[in-house]
Amino acid sequence: MEPTESPKASSEPRTIVISDDHFGFANMEAWLNIIRSYQAKHPGHQVHLSYDGEEIRNLKYMFKMERPVKPMGFQCYISTGDGNLKDVPKLVRLLVEGAGPNHATFLTRELNRVLDLF
Repeated sequence: MEPTESPKASSEPRTIVISDDHFGFANMEAWLNIIRSYQAKHPGHQVHLSYDGEEIRNLKYMFKMERPVKPMGFQCYISTGDGNLKDVPKLVRLLVEGAGPNHATFLTRELNRVLDLF
């Protein structure tokens, strides 16, 4: 019997370098906003983050992580059924930017607001 679903396409895992020595709650909030924006444009895509080889199943778990974080500890990859991975490089670039000292660009006063990034 042949499978009815097409196999999911995945992007290559990409390392997110943490350049901010004080990577903390504001950076993680920026990441949540960036990922929410990506998923608003690509609702069928799943963003997978892992830290130190272990997948982060709930993004809010990041708020309980050890401090300081390892500069090369995070990796990101996307899985999708539609194969449209053209915005993945921009997502990774924005996550790197959100992990740095300029994370305030991705913070808003309104909770759960979708930013127009993609």
